Amino acid sequence: MLKKVLTILLVGVSTCGILFTTSCKSCNKDKKEASSETKVDTAAAAPIRAINADHGDTSMIPILSKVLDDAFAASKQKNYAALAPYIVYRGPDSLRHGNDGFTLKNSYEKSIIKITADVFNKWNNNLESLDYGRVFELPQPDGRPMPVLEVIFISKKKVDRKFFGFLLVNGEYKIADVTSFL
Repeated sequence: MLKKVLTILLVGVSTCGILFTTSCKSCNKDKKEASSETKVDTAAAAPIRAINADHGDTSMIPILSKVLDDAFAASKQKNYAALAPYIVYRGPDSLRHGNDGFTLKNSYEKSIIKITADVFNKWNNNLESLDYGRVFELPQPDGRPMPVLEVIFISKKKVDRKFFGFLLVNGEYKIADVTSFL
Protein backbone atom coordinates (compact mmCIF):
# COMPACT_ATOMS: atom_id res chain seq x y z
CA MET A 1 0.00 0.00 0.00
CA LEU A 2 2.78 2.39 0.92
CA LYS A 3 4.53 1.56 -2.35
CA LYS A 4 1.40 2.56 -4.36
CA VAL A 5 1.08 5.89 -2.52
CA LEU A 6 4.75 6.70 -3.08
CA THR A 7 4.47 5.79 -6.78
CA ILE A 8 1.38 7.99 -7.23
CA LEU A 9 3.09 10.82 -5.35
CA LEU A 10 6.24 10.50 -7.47
CA VAL A 11 4.22 10.53 -10.71
CA GLY A 12 2.23 13.57 -9.51
CA VAL A 13 5.35 15.53 -8.53
CA SER A 14 7.03 14.66 -11.84
CA THR A 15 3.97 15.76 -13.81
CA CYS A 16 3.78 19.05 -11.91
CA GLY A 17 7.49 19.66 -12.48
CA ILE A 18 7.16 19.07 -16.22
CA LEU A 19 4.10 21.31 -16.47
CA PHE A 20 5.77 24.05 -14.43
CA THR A 21 8.92 24.17 -16.57
CA THR A 22 6.97 24.22 -19.84
CA SER A 23 4.59 26.96 -18.67
CA CYS A 24 7.04 29.07 -16.68
CA LYS A 25 7.20 32.55 -18.22
CA SER A 26 10.77 33.18 -17.09
CA CYS A 27 11.88 29.87 -18.63
CA ASN A 28 10.27 30.72 -21.97
CA LYS A 29 11.50 34.32 -21.91
CA ASP A 30 14.72 33.53 -23.77
CA LYS A 31 12.81 31.68 -26.49
CA LYS A 32 10.46 34.62 -27.05
CA GLU A 33 13.29 37.18 -27.11
CA ALA A 34 15.30 35.12 -29.58
CA SER A 35 12.37 34.76 -31.98
CA SER A 36 11.27 38.39 -31.69
CA GLU A 37 13.01 40.68 -34.16
CA THR A 38 10.65 43.66 -33.91
CA LYS A 39 10.75 46.34 -31.23
CA VAL A 40 7.72 46.73 -29.01
CA ASP A 41 6.51 50.04 -27.61
CA THR A 42 6.01 49.14 -23.96
CA ALA A 43 4.12 52.34 -23.19
CA ALA A 44 1.45 51.42 -25.71
CA ALA A 45 1.26 47.85 -24.42
CA ALA A 46 0.34 48.82 -20.85
CA PRO A 47 -3.07 47.51 -19.85
CA ILE A 48 -5.86 50.02 -19.42
CA ARG A 49 -8.92 49.11 -17.40
CA ALA A 50 -12.20 49.58 -19.18
CA ILE A 51 -14.25 52.49 -17.88
CA ASN A 52 -17.92 52.85 -18.52
CA ALA A 53 -17.72 56.11 -20.45
CA ASP A 54 -20.04 55.39 -23.35
CA HIS A 55 -20.90 58.96 -24.26
CA GLY A 56 -18.59 61.69 -23.07
CA ASP A 57 -20.07 64.96 -21.93
CA THR A 58 -18.81 67.37 -24.61
CA SER A 59 -20.43 70.35 -22.87
CA MET A 60 -17.81 70.09 -20.11
CA ILE A 61 -14.81 70.23 -22.47
CA PRO A 62 -14.72 74.07 -22.77
CA ILE A 63 -15.08 74.51 -19.01
CA LEU A 64 -12.39 72.01 -18.01
CA SER A 65 -10.03 72.89 -20.87
CA LYS A 66 -10.14 76.56 -19.76
CA VAL A 67 -8.95 75.48 -16.30
CA LEU A 68 -6.11 73.52 -17.88
CA ASP A 69 -5.19 76.30 -20.32
CA ASP A 70 -4.94 78.76 -17.42
CA ALA A 71 -2.93 76.29 -15.30
CA PHE A 72 -0.58 75.52 -18.21
CA ALA A 73 -0.10 79.27 -18.89
CA ALA A 74 0.76 79.91 -15.24
CA SER A 75 3.18 76.97 -15.31
CA LYS A 76 4.89 78.25 -18.44
CA GLN A 77 5.38 81.67 -16.83
CA LYS A 78 6.53 79.97 -13.59
CA ASN A 79 3.87 81.98 -11.83
CA TYR A 80 3.39 79.60 -8.92
CA ALA A 81 0.97 81.92 -7.10
CA ALA A 82 -1.31 81.88 -10.17
CA LEU A 83 -1.02 78.08 -10.58
CA ALA A 84 -1.62 77.19 -6.91
CA PRO A 85 -5.38 77.87 -6.76
CA TYR A 86 -5.99 75.54 -9.74
CA ILE A 87 -4.72 72.47 -7.85
CA VAL A 88 -6.77 70.78 -5.10
CA TYR A 89 -4.78 70.73 -1.87
CA ARG A 90 -4.18 67.23 -0.44
CA GLY A 91 -1.39 67.85 2.01
CA PRO A 92 -0.73 66.59 5.52
CA ASP A 93 -3.32 68.99 7.00
CA SER A 94 -5.93 68.53 4.26
CA LEU A 95 -8.72 67.86 6.76
CA ARG A 96 -8.22 71.30 8.26
CA HIS A 97 -7.48 72.89 4.91
CA GLY A 98 -10.52 71.43 3.14
CA ASN A 99 -10.58 70.82 -0.61
CA ASP A 100 -9.40 74.31 -1.46
CA GLY A 101 -6.53 74.98 -3.81
CA PHE A 102 -2.95 75.45 -2.70
CA THR A 103 -2.04 78.78 -1.08
CA LEU A 104 1.80 78.60 -0.95
CA LYS A 105 1.76 79.39 2.78
CA ASN A 106 4.57 76.96 3.55
CA SER A 107 7.54 75.24 1.93
CA TYR A 108 5.58 72.01 1.39
CA GLU A 109 2.95 73.76 -0.74
CA LYS A 110 5.58 75.75 -2.63
CA SER A 111 7.58 72.63 -3.50
CA ILE A 112 4.51 70.69 -4.68
CA ILE A 113 3.38 73.54 -6.94
CA LYS A 114 6.88 73.99 -8.36
CA ILE A 115 7.11 70.25 -9.12
CA THR A 116 3.64 70.33 -10.71
CA ALA A 117 4.62 73.31 -12.86
CA ASP A 118 7.80 71.55 -13.98
CA VAL A 119 5.83 68.45 -14.99
CA PHE A 120 3.21 70.51 -16.85
CA ASN A 121 6.02 72.35 -18.68
CA LYS A 122 7.69 69.06 -19.62
CA TRP A 123 4.44 67.76 -21.11
CA ASN A 124 3.87 71.02 -23.01
CA ASN A 125 7.45 71.35 -24.27
CA ASN A 126 7.77 71.27 -28.09
CA LEU A 127 4.10 70.48 -28.63
CA GLU A 128 2.66 70.47 -32.10
CA SER A 129 -0.87 69.97 -30.82
CA LEU A 130 -2.79 69.78 -27.57
CA ASP A 131 -6.11 68.01 -28.05
CA TYR A 132 -8.88 67.83 -25.48
CA GLY A 133 -10.76 64.59 -25.90
CA ARG A 134 -13.75 63.22 -24.11
CA VAL A 135 -15.04 63.97 -20.63
CA PHE A 136 -16.49 61.27 -18.43
CA GLU A 137 -17.28 60.99 -14.74
CA LEU A 138 -15.86 58.71 -12.10
CA PRO A 139 -17.70 58.31 -8.80
CA GLN A 140 -15.80 59.33 -5.67
CA PRO A 141 -16.05 57.61 -2.28
CA ASP A 142 -17.92 60.61 -0.87
CA GLY A 143 -20.57 60.28 -3.60
CA ARG A 144 -19.47 63.26 -5.68
CA PRO A 145 -18.78 62.71 -9.36
CA MET A 146 -15.29 63.53 -10.64
CA PRO A 147 -15.27 64.77 -14.23
CA VAL A 148 -12.21 63.45 -16.06
CA LEU A 149 -10.85 65.13 -19.19
CA GLU A 150 -8.70 63.14 -21.61
CA VAL A 151 -5.84 65.26 -22.96
CA ILE A 152 -3.60 64.27 -25.89
CA PHE A 153 -0.14 65.89 -26.07
CA ILE A 154 1.28 65.56 -29.60
CA SER A 155 4.89 66.42 -30.40
CA LYS A 156 7.20 65.43 -33.25
CA LYS A 157 8.69 62.60 -31.21
CA LYS A 158 5.69 61.17 -29.37
CA VAL A 159 2.02 61.19 -28.52
CA ASP A 160 1.17 61.21 -24.84
CA ARG A 161 -2.24 60.81 -23.22
CA LYS A 162 -3.14 62.03 -19.73
CA PHE A 163 -6.38 62.03 -17.77
CA PHE A 164 -7.09 65.08 -15.60
CA GLY A 165 -9.63 64.63 -12.82
CA PHE A 166 -11.45 67.70 -11.50
CA LEU A 167 -13.43 68.48 -8.38
CA LEU A 168 -15.94 71.27 -7.97
CA VAL A 169 -14.65 73.41 -5.09
CA ASN A 170 -16.50 76.56 -4.06
CA GLY A 171 -18.23 76.69 -7.45
CA GLU A 172 -15.02 76.32 -9.50
CA TYR A 173 -13.39 73.27 -11.02
CA LYS A 174 -9.89 72.50 -9.75
CA ILE A 175 -7.42 69.83 -10.85
CA ALA A 176 -7.65 66.99 -8.34
CA ASP A 177 -5.83 64.13 -10.07
CA VAL A 178 -3.62 63.49 -13.09
CA THR A 179 -2.80 60.04 -14.40
CA SER A 180 -1.67 58.27 -17.54
CA PHE A 181 -3.67 55.11 -16.86
CA LEU A 182 -7.16 54.51 -15.53
